[in-house]
Amino acid sequence: MELKDKNVLPTKILVEKPKAREQKLASGIIIPNSADEITSMGTVLLTGSGTDVVSMPVKKGDNVMFPPRAATRVRLGDDDLWLLNIQDVLLYW
Repeated sequence: MELKDKNVLPTKILVEKPKAREQKLASGIIIPNSADEITSMGTVLLTGSGTDVVSMPVKKGDNVMFPPRAATRVRLGDDDLWLLNIQDVLLYW
């Protein structure tokens, strides 16, 4: 995915969703990834510049955790991404 010419607003970050994983029980029942969705995680692709009031603590490549309903789903080409406010990030590493 080419993001070289893309920018986000100062307090936003663009996050790549992790690859979906399904769990299969011994009985053959498949549990979809969304079944245990309390928080969402992803990898930061783009960050805004921050403002005088809100700093930008994350950088490209960081992993973030956030509430699932805090993000806006966006599609760039064939990729599903999330756009969210930096204030909605619960944890980063």
